[in-house]
Amino acid sequence: MVSLWTATNDAPARLRPSLSGDIDVDVAIVGAGYTGLWTAYHLRQADPTLRVALCEAETVGFGASGRNGGWCSSFFAGAKAATEKAHGREAVVAMQRAMYATLDAIEAVVRDEQIDCDWARGGTLNVATLPVHVARLRHELNELRAYGFDEGDHRWLDAAEAGERIGFPSVLGALYTPHTAAIHPAKL
Repeated sequence: MVSLWTATNDAPARLRPSLSGDIDVDVAIVGAGYTGLWTAYHLRQADPTLRVALCEAETVGFGASGRNGGWCSSFFAGAKAATEKAHGREAVVAMQRAMYATLDAIEAVVRDEQIDCDWARGGTLNVATLPVHVARLRHELNELRAYGFDEGDHRWLDAAEAGERIGFPSVLGALYTPHTAAIHPAKL
């Protein structure tokens, strides 16, 4: 069974023969998901003379990388409060800024390498449809402001603006961040 992304890719993955024996390389990477592919790419960018082997049991992007939701985000992994408790406030801010920078770096590679992966940097909306949602999202925005993130990173959209963006008038507002892009994982 193939993923939606594999099934809708105009250029299906090329099957390559299995290794016929031992090879001599500088770096061997096991797994041709995003981590393996980006590691191989950046190693070769840093040193084009490196002999890099990328080994995959199935096809490129067969696993989670090729079966994701079709987005590239800068969402903070885990709870900010737990990270702050364990590593300090500066670590939370540094991690989030690094996540924003990662999205920019991926976008730069997509542009520079002319990768047609349907990249669309439209951001993310967390929509409030109930008063409790408004309270939760406003609390989240206040936390983000306390960490120093400004309107360029996260902003509140009132009901009219949020409703217009999603084409649904019965919303109470939304929290917006520009730090997300839609992609076609198999094309990437």
